[in-house]
Order: sequence, then structure tokens, then C-alpha cells
Amino acid sequence: MYDLSVIVITMNEKEYIANTLSHLQVSMQEAQKGGIRTELIVVDSSNEGTAAIAHQFTSKVHYMSPQGISKARNYGASHASGSILVFMDADTLLQKSTLEDVFCIFKNKNAVSTISFVMPALQSKLSISAKIFYVMDCAFIKACAVVPFLIGFYNRGDIVAIRRETFEKVRGFNETLCMMEITELLMHASKLGKIKVLSSPVFESSRRLKQWGVFKSHRVWWRNYFNFYMFKKLHDSNYESVR
Repeated sequence: MYDLSVIVITMNEKEYIANTLSHLQVSMQEAQKGGIRTELIVVDSSNEGTAAIAHQFTSKVHYMSPQGISKARNYGASHASGSILVFMDADTLLQKSTLEDVFCIFKNKNAVSTISFVMPALQSKLSISAKIFYVMDCAFIKACAVVPFLIGFYNRGDIVAIRRETFEKVRGFNETLCMMEITELLMHASKLGKIKVLSSPVFESSRRLKQWGVFKSHRVWWRNYFNFYMFKKLHDSNYESVR
């Protein structure tokens, strides 16, 4: 039995996955020094070399035909044995202390889940509007720690951790959603306990923001957010893959 099961979902991520798993490995080693038992599970749906790279970091690499990220996350969870499930995006970089910080959050018996605010890995290469986006995004996520109802707006998948028992009670991720699945999971989990926010950020490649731009990113996210809350369904039937 592990304390933390880290589940990374990949699809054609050979450009990012080695860097992601290298940072994750450092964080796992730091956690293990503190007596925290960790495992890494990769669920891969690639048609290129991602799985081969992932095998350099863990033997627990599972192939799954492309069926959506929610289904892949649930599949990963079904193969995990940790009491806390940590879901990560394939381009997310953890800090050395991130997993230890995650575990410490769950020492509070009322905590059922935790999220993190996110910073760009290469801030110098971002436009001014993108930098402002991150400032506002970080301020919002930090505010979620003070005003918990704001969690309902949260829709980032960079990293989210949840107690296994909570995950099972809310029946995991909604596999019919191509986005907003994180928000829905947290909304259900918040009825069973507290959602906490880590005090330190994780980092991301910003690839979607760079490719879409700030305007399109906000347009897609907000129209689906309002449609989800008003009509209980998404505006878009698919979430465009960015590679």
C-alpha cells in the first residue's frame, strides 16, 4: 500500500514527458526521504515514443486506446494502490517539495482534495497579456483557499490530489465531459470535506496559451463554464488537443 499514487496521462508527449518525469522523480525521492511511500503510474495513448521514455522512470506504464482524459484518469486510478491519488498533466513540472506538501495537506482529516496554482515554466517567452493571465489566475486560485465556494470555478488539470475514498464516493471523473471534469469532481468532493490550496506553485509549458492566445483561451473556457452551470452540459463537444 502506498501513501501517494501519482497518475500521469499521456498522448504523444515525447517532447515533454522526460522533463516532467525527471522533476516528478526528484519530488518523489524527497517525499520518500520523509517516509512517504509513492508510486508512479503512466497511462499512455500515444502512437510515438512516449511510452518508451516513461518506462525509464516506472514499470507501471499502461496502454489505453484514446478515449478521453477522464476515462484515462479513472483507468489509472483503478491500477493505483495509494490512499491519495495525485493526477498530473504531462507537461507539469513539480517542485522538489510538492509531493511532500501534498501529503502534509492530508494530515488534516477534514481535507479531501488539494489543488495548486500554476506558473509558466518559461515566463520570459510569454507575451504581456499571457503574463497578466497568470497573475490573475494565481490570484484567483489563492483566493479559493480563503473563499472556498470559488473552487466551483476551478478548471485546471495541472495537478489535483484527492483521497481515494473520496474519489470512489464521487465515482471518479465524469467520462462524458471533455472539460470541466476537474471542476465537477471538486464540487462533489467539497460536499464531503475541505478543498485545500498548496502554498507553492507547480509549473507548466503554457503550450495551449501560446497556441490559442489569451482571447481564445478565455472564450473557450468561459463559454463552456457558463453553459455547464446553466444547462448542465458543455458548449463544445470536444476539447482541441494541443501538441
